[in-house]
Amino acid sequence: MSFVLYSVVVPVFNNEKGLQQLVDTLNSVVFFKKDTEFIFVDDASFDCSWEKLKELKKKQENIKIIRLGKNFGQHGATLAGINESKGQFILTMDDDLEVHPNEFSKLISAQQNSEASLVYGEYQSREGKFRKFLKWVYKLLSKSEGKLKGRGSSFRLIDGDLARKLAVTHHSFVFIDEFLLWYTSKVQFVDVENYEQAITKTRYKFGGLVRTTMTVIMYSTAIPLRLVTLTGFILASANFLVAIFLLYKFFIDKIKVEGYISLMVAILFSTGLILIGIGVIAQYLRNMMKNLNHAPAFYVSEKQC
Repeated sequence: MSFVLYSVVVPVFNNEKGLQQLVDTLNSVVFFKKDTEFIFVDDASFDCSWEKLKELKKKQENIKIIRLGKNFGQHGATLAGINESKGQFILTMDDDLEVHPNEFSKLISAQQNSEASLVYGEYQSREGKFRKFLKWVYKLLSKSEGKLKGRGSSFRLIDGDLARKLAVTHHSFVFIDEFLLWYTSKVQFVDVENYEQAITKTRYKFGGLVRTTMTVIMYSTAIPLRLVTLTGFILASANFLVAIFLLYKFFIDKIKVEGYISLMVAILFSTGLILIGIGVIAQYLRNMMKNLNHAPAFYVSEKQC
């Protein structure tokens, strides 16, 4: 294929029974023509998803399939697919068809009208109430990092050059939506509709999603560091007031315990200063970690492209 306009990247996990429906649905999209490639990334599924992908690959030459050496998670699998893409634009979606790929037309129109580098499709998730609550908490915390943080979904359009730059430069923990915002502020959000014939609910385990969320907060945001620094300032201020009170008691009420006042003032005030110092040092460590971590974001054990 000499020119590829769209590369559709789909991470796959334990979806052997739904892959045929997924491919048939993608093939039904009228604007996915000969200049479109489909890239499926098997995230070390436990079922026969890889064998099914090989069958589909034999029937359709514009399909590329990749198998990861272990389960790297949805974002690592998506990045592996982006790394093999050739398209001018990258379209990503989940393998459960929660949103019909016809809805990509809305993202394409938004990109053409705004020349955005990144367009998200926002939709009502079918997840359980507790999962939705955790997402709400994460998005609320993320807003402190910027108005674009915490929004979006896995249903996205990304400029191809931007997406492949992300794949080349990030070899550690990957959370695509956070890292894309390091490169561009030209972002659009479009409302899309849920697909009533979605294959199934998510097959990624709840514990893994919680760990991913916590890692995102620790790795790609300054929220914990700001909390430490803010706590230091609050404690230092509170301890300063306590110190004034103790000094008042010393001079007015004549506290007789020798050395008590000076010791308490020193301990209370220095505790706040220490926490402030830890927060400042942590800010520098965060910036250093961005450059020093070389753990792989994914490892491809087999592919047919």
